[in-house]
Amino acid sequence: MVAQQIQRAAPDREAFHDVLMVILGQPAAAVAAATARLDLADYLSERPRTAVELASLTGTSPSGMFRLLRVAAALGLLDQVDEATFARNARTDCLKRGGPLRDIAIAATDSSSSRLLESLPDAIAKGRSVAESVLGTDVWSYRDAHPNARMALMDRLVDLDDGLVPAIRDHVDLTSVRCIVSIGGGTGRLLASLLRLAPAARGILFDRPHIAATSRRDLASLGMAGRIKSVGGDFLERVPEGGDLYLLKGVLHDLDDDSACWLLDSCYMAAAPRSMLLAIESVIPDGIQPDPVTHLFDINALVTAGRERRIVEVEELMNSSGYLLESVVPLETMGIEQAALLVGRRS
Repeated sequence: MVAQQIQRAAPDREAFHDVLMVILGQPAAAVAAATARLDLADYLSERPRTAVELASLTGTSPSGMFRLLRVAAALGLLDQVDEATFARNARTDCLKRGGPLRDIAIAATDSSSSRLLESLPDAIAKGRSVAESVLGTDVWSYRDAHPNARMALMDRLVDLDDGLVPAIRDHVDLTSVRCIVSIGGGTGRLLASLLRLAPAARGILFDRPHIAATSRRDLASLGMAGRIKSVGGDFLERVPEGGDLYLLKGVLHDLDDDSACWLLDSCYMAAAPRSMLLAIESVIPDGIQPDPVTHLFDINALVTAGRERRIVEVEELMNSSGYLLESVVPLETMGIEQAALLVGRRS
């Protein structure tokens, strides 16, 4: 019998290239991280430089530096002026010290990120994170022990404050608030800003014990040591009682639905009647979204135990715990994600 030859259709060249770029996403992320780690954006902010100059400044090999700069330019992270010289562009600035994406680029290439993403098929099959089996502990304990894995998350949440305060000031009446409880409040910067808008209120900063202990020093530097009490604990076990405003910034994103419901139930039980709940969350817009960024954040959340949600899904979580979603304020200044201030009222 004569073996039949299977004719393979030649792939569409554009489609082939586009899919190959997706497949090579991890090396591309490594290029962005190396650009950030070596402070190339900062050196190029002064003037265009050659690979030899940048190698000297960073203590690296000229040939290795040239290969990094060449691929970074091909990815659009910087500009190649001529055969030997490279210059900054607007994308380069995102990776310089203090830039909005520098720490995220570094954290995205942490070894835990690769290991968690390798578990994606298992997480998809089970519909939930398998992070504990991958990392040997829960995500939060791992981040506590590995600061680089936590850095981007913390810095991104701090960066949101500048856009949040005006939105809360303009859309939420804080004049009658007497006690603000910030769940997972980190350094307390946002809580301190809200207390300046609510002069009659006191604050409770509730976070993991070691973060709460560290925050006391930060609160003193903010001049809020006398108005904010730092309390350590696990918000999936209990939250402080007596607040008439509970603040959740980026917390629901990091929780699956069962854990999110548990937390909202705890807030409801601890809160005063007719109290408010403010949730600041990235949200998935309605309809088909061609921009993959939000959905990539959702896949990242899947492997780390959280999820991105549509507004209606957040509303369902609130309603199941007794909260009425009163208003949704889009936060246009948040940059990397669709974000909103969601204002809930306890019945």
